[in-house]
Amino acid sequence: MALPRELAAKLGKPIRLLASDSRGEAFAALCAIARLLETHGHSFHELAEHVENGGGLSDADKQKINAAIENARAIGYAEGVKAVEAKQHGTGAFRNTDGALEWSEVALYCQRQKHRLPAKHHEFVDDMASRTVWGREPTPRQHQYLHSLFYKLGGKIT
Repeated sequence: MALPRELAAKLGKPIRLLASDSRGEAFAALCAIARLLETHGHSFHELAEHVENGGGLSDADKQKINAAIENARAIGYAEGVKAVEAKQHGTGAFRNTDGALEWSEVALYCQRQKHRLPAKHHEFVDDMASRTVWGREPTPRQHQYLHSLFYKLGGKIT
């Protein structure tokens, strides 16, 4: 039989006082434990059973706790997998056949980070980002220039 939570909470301090170096204090703590148990209609046998059973958790409670832990573990694992995939592949859904990012993703990355570039590059970056809306492909030279800015900003194509 499990002890009520309010009784278990009250027993903590007198149980700790049992370890006192003073015999009188330890004996007073033992008497306090006996009074508390008697007041709540319990005995030392029930206290011992409560301690032996790990605080009185029922099997149903233990199953609920284990299910919650497994659920949290599964959610955490799924979020970790998603984070690793995003880190390895970027957040975009489309990639070139060689695995590189689409130019539009590179342009949008550069636009988000353009505050780190000299002002002379801002107009070009904004122009490339605006082309993503209409799907207009940049020229080969614009590709090179855009990717050079991407690498300057620390972007990596994996």
